[in-house]
Amino acid sequence: MSTDDTTPDDTTPDASRPDVRAARRAQREAERAARAQRKADAARERAMEAARAGGLFEGMAAMPRGEATAPGPAPTRSRDAQAMSPSPSGTTPTTGAGKTAPHRAAPTEPMDPARRRRLMSVLAVASVILLVFSGIAVWRYLEARDATAVEQQVASAPTQATDAAREIVTQMFTYDHRTVDAELAAVRERLTEPALTEFVDQSMPTVASAAKQQEASVYATVAAAAPQEVVDADNVTVLVMLNRMVSTKEAPEAASSASRLSIQMVRVDGEWKLGELNAL
Repeated sequence: MSTDDTTPDDTTPDASRPDVRAARRAQREAERAARAQRKADAARERAMEAARAGGLFEGMAAMPRGEATAPGPAPTRSRDAQAMSPSPSGTTPTTGAGKTAPHRAAPTEPMDPARRRRLMSVLAVASVILLVFSGIAVWRYLEARDATAVEQQVASAPTQATDAAREIVTQMFTYDHRTVDAELAAVRERLTEPALTEFVDQSMPTVASAAKQQEASVYATVAAAAPQEVVDADNVTVLVMLNRMVSTKEAPEAASSASRLSIQMVRVDGEWKLGELNAL
C-alpha cells in the first residue's frame, strides 16, 4: 500500500550541531586565555612592586600600573571580539589564528639636555684617557720588543759570527788550479771593507797565478774557532785555527800546514762578512 506522506530520518545529523560545538570550544579557549592573562597580570604586579620597593625606578617617571582584574570567570564573547580586544594589562593580544600582535613599548621621557651634555662630556674625556693609555701601552711594548731584539742579537752575535768565519775561511783557502778563478771570485760576496779591496787587488791575482803555475790544489779545514772579542751586536773578532792540505805538480803528496788567524767579522744588512784577516 503506497502513500504520499514521508517519514523524517532520525539518523540525519542536525546541521546546527557543529556550530554549537565550535562555539563551546571557543568559549572554553577564551576562558583559559582569560585565566592565563590574570595570572600574568598578577605576576607582573608583584614584580613591579618589588622593583619599586628596591628603588629601581628612582629618578625615573613612574610607570603606569596595570589595573587589577577582578577574579571570576571571564564573560563570554564572540571569537572576533576576543581576538581583537586588548588584554587587561596592555600585554600583547593574540589573533584568532594564534598569531601574536605587535607589542608597543611604553613611551619613555626624553633625556634632559643638560644631563645629555654632561654624559657626552664624560664619554669624550674617557675616550681621550683610553686613547692616551693605549698609546703609552703600545709605545712601551714596542720599546720592550726593540730592547729584547737587541739583547737577542748581542747574545747570538758570537755564535753567528764564529759560524760565518768558519765558512768564509774554508772557502777562501780551498781551491784547485783548474777552477781557481771561479772559486776565488765566489769569495768576494763574503767579504767587506777593508778585506774586500785587499783580496781583490792583491790576493786573487797572486794566488790564482801561483796555483796555475804550480798546478796546486789546496784543501782547508778549520780545526777550532771561538769568539775572541765581542765589540757589539754587529762586530765580533773570531780566533781561527786553520789546517791546509797542499799538493802541487812537483809535490803530489799533500803536505799539511797550520796557521792561526784573527778575523774581524762584521754584520752587513743582516749577513756576517769578513772585514779583516790577520795571521798570528
